Amino acid sequence: MNIVVTGLGFVTPYGTEVGEIRRRWEAAEAVAAPPPDDERPALERPWIARAPASFDPGAWVRRRKDLKLMARANVLASAAAQMAVRAAGLEGSPLLEDAGLFVAVGQEPGNMDDVLPTVSRGRDGDRVDLPRLSEEGLRQMNPLSSIKTLPNMSHAHVAIALGLHGPGMALCAGMAGGPQALREALYALESGRAAICIVAAADAAIDFPDRVSAFRRGEVDAVAEAAVVVVLETQASAEARGAVSLGTARHLLDATPSPAPFGRAGAAEALLSLVVQLEAPDTAVGRAKAPAVHVKSAPEAIAITGIGLRTPLGGDAAGFMARLVAGESAVATIRAFPRAGFPVQLACEVPDFDAESLPEPLAAQMRGLDDRKGELAIAAALAAVADFGEALPSGAALIYGTGLSSVSLRELEEDCLPFLDADGRFDYAKFGRSPASASPQAPRRHAVERPMDLVAAHLALRGLRSHHFSACAAGAAAIGHAVDVLRRGEAEVVLAGAADSMVHPFGLLPFILLGATTPNADPATAARPFDQHRDGFVMGEAGVFYVLEPLARARAAGRRVHGLLLGHGTSSDAFNVTAPHPEGAGAERAMRRALSDAGVEGGRVGYINAHGTGTPLNDAIESQAIRRVFGAAAPPVSSAKAQIGHTIAAAGAVELLACLAAFATGHLPPNPNLRQVDARIDLDLVGQTSRAATIDIAVSNSFGFGGQNAALVVGHPDVQGG
Repeated sequence: MNIVVTGLGFVTPYGTEVGEIRRRWEAAEAVAAPPPDDERPALERPWIARAPASFDPGAWVRRRKDLKLMARANVLASAAAQMAVRAAGLEGSPLLEDAGLFVAVGQEPGNMDDVLPTVSRGRDGDRVDLPRLSEEGLRQMNPLSSIKTLPNMSHAHVAIALGLHGPGMALCAGMAGGPQALREALYALESGRAAICIVAAADAAIDFPDRVSAFRRGEVDAVAEAAVVVVLETQASAEARGAVSLGTARHLLDATPSPAPFGRAGAAEALLSLVVQLEAPDTAVGRAKAPAVHVKSAPEAIAITGIGLRTPLGGDAAGFMARLVAGESAVATIRAFPRAGFPVQLACEVPDFDAESLPEPLAAQMRGLDDRKGELAIAAALAAVADFGEALPSGAALIYGTGLSSVSLRELEEDCLPFLDADGRFDYAKFGRSPASASPQAPRRHAVERPMDLVAAHLALRGLRSHHFSACAAGAAAIGHAVDVLRRGEAEVVLAGAADSMVHPFGLLPFILLGATTPNADPATAARPFDQHRDGFVMGEAGVFYVLEPLARARAAGRRVHGLLLGHGTSSDAFNVTAPHPEGAGAERAMRRALSDAGVEGGRVGYINAHGTGTPLNDAIESQAIRRVFGAAAPPVSSAKAQIGHTIAAAGAVELLACLAAFATGHLPPNPNLRQVDARIDLDLVGQTSRAATIDIAVSNSFGFGGQNAALVVGHPDVQGG
């Protein structure tokens, strides 16, 4: 199949026109400027390369309210995407509805102005006063201030601006994300999942905290903001609408990434360098070369041959499954921080987890970072390999879903609060005069790839490494990506999973302010998915990883198979950054695509583990989507969040275990707190106790902030056709 480039969009320090960008790139023109005058006493380098002053965000983001809710990278990505679609002649086209969106994003934006109300300082000025934060700070904090720091918000805003509902992913961390997004888009086109795909990469790590982190890493070269967007189409799509080819996918794949002359542009840099090298086609669209992406004729079942977990219901797979099916709950009072006066009292925490139990080299590397989710990830990944029973091949891939690291109290007390004056302004001169910390939180704790870098080094893995950041869909998206990597033969084995921990003040605050968490302080009734009186979720934490390999390989090795991954599907709501589509259109698309990918009819599905957050919006909307996909004979449904809480980015990974529990125990997990079903929910809901059932196939749903959705189709180890 031939794939061509039909649209390009840019926002770079060299401008927005491809010809001008290419000319200045080849001339290695220097455009970086020194930091602002007030910041220079604290940090003279790196210098900063910004988009030209002629770039007007208001021309592309027309509502001032939206601009306030967007980080700079989101603005750049949205503008470049609209430029690319306009250049491709697709502006306003209905063809965009099913177009895929594959986005590479950078680290979390570093500006903390919206996150920290100065009133949260203790009386001595250099400590966070949690009771005071609870009593007064909540009134000043914008509930969406943390949402805009989510890296997948670039994906969300592009999808909303263009009306994209197709498959896709948000890849996070480092220059590799851009080429990876390109390759996954090509696979979506080759496999028939989409006829048009948008590939985007954006980063803007130029704020003061970002540059402090860069300096502490020893990076003093200029930093830059940039976004690049490529429209890719199948030959058939391009010909049908008379599109002009700007080059072929082969040209992009064959090019070698190079550093940006204007400065380090993070996630945008590698993809931008490939596009700058794009050659005009010397053949007609109909004779363009095909990309080197191999697609097998039939989907292949992927075996789960290793499980590692650290969850609120324990760290042993069999024990977790037994407790889940028995209806046990991990909801309890928060232990992670002093909760006096805090508006939320409950959480689902991993019991008896000590990061010092990690192998010493890993424990030492993570020590002092306050990165609980990273510690859970490492522990779960190593446990999965132990369950697998042998060393992974060196070419094994490592695919990780993760979430926002947010702001730790230690980081604020180290790099922020001591330098605020009486009016809450940052004293850059004082920061510059202060002695350097022996082991600063920045830059390491915000490097979301760090835990997997450590795991890869520890296990001597040299294969593909990928990081998914699609909010609450990240775990399922990472596992689905692993399925594709194995089907394409790009790895023999994949270690895939997710981890998250938002059980800390600045992790909980945005959800509290958005009304997503329950104020209920009674552990017995707090988490109530599908119940008429549900009022939000209980926050959870977890790390879960799986060793995955083709079923034929697992059988040849005589390994125990815990279950099969038969297919997966993704979608974008393209509706709202915090609320699901009111009719569940994105959820429906994800489930339909997953069933299609698996080659499974809806009537064969015996159980659905729902996203089921227990929020008033999600449960009713998800139930409508399930009903439309499966009809009147929709299978039984339950949600694990009543027992383990909402583990955010880890949700898809940990809740896959609920499907495996149904296979292993012969019982469907219950809805233990379901007392009065919401009248709007017309589903066969498992009751307060588990239900005996022998099933072959289950579906696990995960839907994330920003409207990214993922669904997995899971098979019994002995399912026919596996």
